[in-house]
Amino acid sequence: MNSCQPPIEFPSNVSIADAVSPQISVQVTSSDSNEKLNVRPPNFQRSLSIAPAVIINSRVDNLEAEPLTTSILQKYYDPRFMVQLDKMDKTARSEIVKHLLSLFKKVDKILLMGGLISLEMDTEYALDQIIYEAENLVSAELLLLYLVDPATGDFYAADFDPYMDPKEKELIKERKYPMGMGIVGWVGSTLETVNLKDASRHERFEHDIDIRGMNVIANSMLCVPLASKDGVLKGVMAAINKTGPNGNTIVFNQEDEFLLKTLGKLAGMLIGNAQTYNRLKKTQEKVEVLLETTRSLGSTLELDLLVKRIMDAAKDLLMADRCTLFLSDAKAKQLKAHIQGRDSIEEIRIPMNSGIAGFAFTSGESVNIADAYKDSRFNPDVDKKTGYITRNMLCIPIRNISGQSIGVTQMINKKVGAFEADDEKLLISFSAQAAVAIENSNLFKKTEDMLRETSNMKNYLSMILQSITNVVITLDKNGYLSHINHPQKMDLDDSAVEALKKQHFEVWLGAENATLLSDIKRAFSGSSDSSTIFAQDYELSINNKIKNVNYTIVQMAEGSTNNNDTSGVGGNGGGGGITGLSHGVVIVLEDISSEKRALMTLGRYMSPALAKQVMAEDGGQLGGKRKKVAILFSDIRSFTTISESMEPHMVVEMLNHHFTDAVNAIVAEQGILDKYIGDAVMAVFGVPFVNPDDSIHACSAALRMKESLQVYNETVRIPNGQDPIKMGIGVNTGMVLSGNIGSLKRMEFSCIGDAVNLSSRIEGMTKMYGVTILITEHTVNEIGDNFIIREIDSVVVKGKSNKVSIYELLGRKGDELSASMAATLEYFEFGLKAFRERAFDQAIECFSKALRSTKDDGPSLALLERAMMYRIEPPPDDWNGVYHADSK
Repeated sequence: MNSCQPPIEFPSNVSIADAVSPQISVQVTSSDSNEKLNVRPPNFQRSLSIAPAVIINSRVDNLEAEPLTTSILQKYYDPRFMVQLDKMDKTARSEIVKHLLSLFKKVDKILLMGGLISLEMDTEYALDQIIYEAENLVSAELLLLYLVDPATGDFYAADFDPYMDPKEKELIKERKYPMGMGIVGWVGSTLETVNLKDASRHERFEHDIDIRGMNVIANSMLCVPLASKDGVLKGVMAAINKTGPNGNTIVFNQEDEFLLKTLGKLAGMLIGNAQTYNRLKKTQEKVEVLLETTRSLGSTLELDLLVKRIMDAAKDLLMADRCTLFLSDAKAKQLKAHIQGRDSIEEIRIPMNSGIAGFAFTSGESVNIADAYKDSRFNPDVDKKTGYITRNMLCIPIRNISGQSIGVTQMINKKVGAFEADDEKLLISFSAQAAVAIENSNLFKKTEDMLRETSNMKNYLSMILQSITNVVITLDKNGYLSHINHPQKMDLDDSAVEALKKQHFEVWLGAENATLLSDIKRAFSGSSDSSTIFAQDYELSINNKIKNVNYTIVQMAEGSTNNNDTSGVGGNGGGGGITGLSHGVVIVLEDISSEKRALMTLGRYMSPALAKQVMAEDGGQLGGKRKKVAILFSDIRSFTTISESMEPHMVVEMLNHHFTDAVNAIVAEQGILDKYIGDAVMAVFGVPFVNPDDSIHACSAALRMKESLQVYNETVRIPNGQDPIKMGIGVNTGMVLSGNIGSLKRMEFSCIGDAVNLSSRIEGMTKMYGVTILITEHTVNEIGDNFIIREIDSVVVKGKSNKVSIYELLGRKGDELSASMAATLEYFEFGLKAFRERAFDQAIECFSKALRSTKDDGPSLALLERAMMYRIEPPPDDWNGVYHADSK
């Protein structure tokens, strides 16, 4: 557009923003009128030639490419708009001002919603709020929301009331719409925004999906894709029929596109985060079930009962309709299993190489089939015999400790969707544990059979040792190694075992296993409390390697008369059991390294200390404990202002960098991250275990955060011409209630109490005093002389009645202060003393000198202004120098 073009006009059916935005002369004529529309440059030009519908704008803007306000207000910066504005009368200008105020209100509402949604844990409720606000913001007659079903890739409707009956919700979700169907499916396939005039006449319009079969005529339609942070499609949002100022239907404009795409971005991120959270939660639950199941499998050695437990546990673990456990019959070269028939439990047998189960058994490979009847390896004979229909199937071979296949775990018909890769990994781990239990059961039965056949105690004991999967070590009466059943589990080869047999146990166990040595000596002593000795989660050091084990030590005695037991294991001390002589001790080692790995996995999603407590206790119970902890709050100064001046993706990068530095500092000082609150961070030191140095750790973490932010400013923001970021940190020490807070359906591990609130209030006062870190007198009482601090003031924070002294945390003990800062601290100390003694002239002089030494010293400036005010209007006679804060 050049300077000679005619003045800008404001048609009634086009917003002011559309009228003043730069346009190009691409024109499209509707089939039912001669109206010509100015069209902004589209991305997919092929749609411009489609009649009778008209694409008003099909641009795909990256919402993170421009700052939130700049991208929508850029058109108002056009010099031509200012020229036109000068020529307008008062009424026209008033209309523009009203429009801008309305626009600002909408942007503010989106920003507010973004903050609220970030704290909302109920995804359905949050989506309902987005739909409600979107409908109002773009003045749509109808707003529809579709989400992608991760299992099928199809769409389903998701704009239902969050309080709707769950059964009704499931019925709605069961109706699926294929990707690519209608305009909604078109947007989902192309990931492009579509703005249509006369949408119902568009060739891609599908009544069933685009207006959900409702009695509505889609005159105008705005459709935007919803994507997660990594660009994965999560759904589509469609606004139908924009209502004009006179109640008529008009076309959605550029501002509507921007607002709906911004809300779509929020919805996409919300859905992506919720799916990630649910996936992690399900993984944690499966790990807990797997650990519990592993423990229960070891509680029985009866094979039939064990098989039933394995099948029931596997069904629950993978949410399958049925589980079949095939065990091998080597003599018959068959796989056998007990399954539910038409009327009763039936035994079935199939050749070892028959069907999918046979393939998994013979090949040793996992088999995951989405449609069993389309796989040539599937044997339908079992279905024909039982009347059951197999849809999908997952088969995992069961191997013993030698790597030989001893059976197959076959999962049939997952209740929702098909079996996934995570299911396969989980079933492999489960089958490994089941193999151990089955082998123990089989070997136990063999041992029982052998016991009935022979009275040879040596052979009996040897078979016992070989049948136990745990490591069994026997020491003779002199303390020398007699036998170890699985030396490879202790990373010992035959030559290493022979070398150990020549050494006393005190030599090869060494001083690093002091606790185990002490317990073995106690077992040899035959004391009354040493008949059986247990220990859990012990770090065994052997052959220069560490293993986590539970161990049991039992004394062997000759001639025990315990119920005619002649095994020689047992006795009741006295140096040789009841009637016989000591034959040494038996040490049973159970490797629990896998449980340790599970603990490490949980530790990726929470602090290691908290993960251990969750595994040790019942993490599903409400309640907590009172304990003394240190609480740290931090917040970025003027975050809203900063975010408005930056592109959205830069805001996200800045927050991620800030949160990473903050969490690293907190974890390095033995703290736990309690929660994120927008751009703020809450951390606790002393949970789950109280430490006398919790307050010292909290102060050290605060200084680490301050130093990390300084490095970030100096290396990233300032070199790129950006203003440095500032933050405030508040630290307080006190009693809190720590534990699971909320309801049985939704709970959060957190801390609450006055000490938490005071820490938050103190953090808020850092801005008033112009400092980075403030700590309370309660924290000062705990940290000794480990830090450089200065007293700032005595305050009564809002909502409280008791005063508290606050201090600025300047550095660690031994840090050097500049000469000017040292002088400032000295002048400030004199000024504070004079201020509290009502000697305001002297206080003003001292604070002024402090500012001359350090011109930007916040505390000196704050108290100088207060002293000057009191010099003019003195405080009441009963004033005690305490400042009452009137805001948070």
